[in-house]
Amino acid sequence: MINSSDIRKENKKTIYKTMLDGRHYTKQQISTLTGLSIATCNTLLNDMKSKKELDVDEEKELRGVGRGSTLFAINSEHEYYILINIHVSKGKRIADFYLVNAIGTIVEKRQNTYDSFDLDEIILVVNIMNVKYGNVKQIVISVPGVIDEDEVKFCDIEELEGVKIASHFTGATVCMISVINDMHGIVYGYQAERKDEKSVVTLAGFTSHLLPGTVTMHKGQVISGSNGIAGLVGFMPFDVDVVEIPGMMAEGKCFDIIAKTIGSIIAFLNPNEIVLTGDLINRNIVADLITYCKRSVPEKYMPEFIIVSGFDEYLFRGMFQIAVDNKIL
Repeated sequence: MINSSDIRKENKKTIYKTMLDGRHYTKQQISTLTGLSIATCNTLLNDMKSKKELDVDEEKELRGVGRGSTLFAINSEHEYYILINIHVSKGKRIADFYLVNAIGTIVEKRQNTYDSFDLDEIILVVNIMNVKYGNVKQIVISVPGVIDEDEVKFCDIEELEGVKIASHFTGATVCMISVINDMHGIVYGYQAERKDEKSVVTLAGFTSHLLPGTVTMHKGQVISGSNGIAGLVGFMPFDVDVVEIPGMMAEGKCFDIIAKTIGSIIAFLNPNEIVLTGDLINRNIVADLITYCKRSVPEKYMPEFIIVSGFDEYLFRGMFQIAVDNKIL
C-alpha cells in the first residue's frame, strides 16, 4: 500500500526530474509542468531548499510593478556521481570514467586502458576523483555482461566472469553502488532522450569478434527477463557452441546470426524501431536484412530500421538517469 510518505517522495522526485535541465522555474511553472498543486510544490521546494538541493534566486519585477517571483533551480554542485563504462574495443580493455554533477554535466572525464581489469585499479581512480571534488554520492558501473544477484555472468571480459563488483566496491567506498548491464543502460538512455514511453524499441549491437547484444524496451519498461538474460544472443539456438559465435562475427560470416537474431526479435517482440550499430552494420547489410525478414514477416508489421554510429551517448544518459532514479529525496 502506498502511504503519504511514499507519495511525498514520488512528488519530490517528479519535481526534481522536471528541473534537471538546469533552468530556473517559479513554483507556478513547476506546478503547471508537474500537475501538482502550488501548495504541494511550495512545501516540497522549501524542503529541498533547506537541504541545499536547490539554488534560489529572485525574478525581477515586471516594469517595476509588483513583487518579483522566487526562482528555483537545482544546485548542480550539491552532489556528484561517477559513471564508469567498462568495455572492450578493438581487443583493448577500457574503462571510461565520467564525474558528473547533479544535472548531468560532465565535470571530468578519464579513459584508462588495461591489459587485464583489476577492480582495485578502478577503485583507485574513483578515490582520486572523490578526493578532488568531494561529495560523490553514487557510482554507476556498466559492464558487457549479465548481472545475476551482483555476480557478473556471460561477460565479454573474461576476468570479470563471476566477480561481484558491487560487493568489491562496497568495501572500499561509502557511495551507493549500482552495476548494470550495458545494453540495459543504453536503451534506458535512448528512451530518456526521446521522452517516449509508448513505443516498443529494440537496440542491437553487432561488433566484430564479440557476442552480439540486444535489448528491448516495451512502453517504458526494459525487458530483462526473470534472470536478466533477455536479449543475450549467445543463448539463441544457432546450432553452434556459444564460444564459436565471436569467431563468426566477422565480415562475410555474420549475416546468418544477425538475420536470425533480428527476425526472432520482430516475431516475438514486434518493435516499432530497431536501432542498429557496430562495425558489422552498414546500409547494404541492413537492406539484405529487410529482404530476409520480409520473407516471413508481413510488410505491415515490419519495424523501422535505424543505423547509428554508436551507443555511447545513450549509455551515458542511461547511467545518469539510473543515478537520478536511485537518488533519495
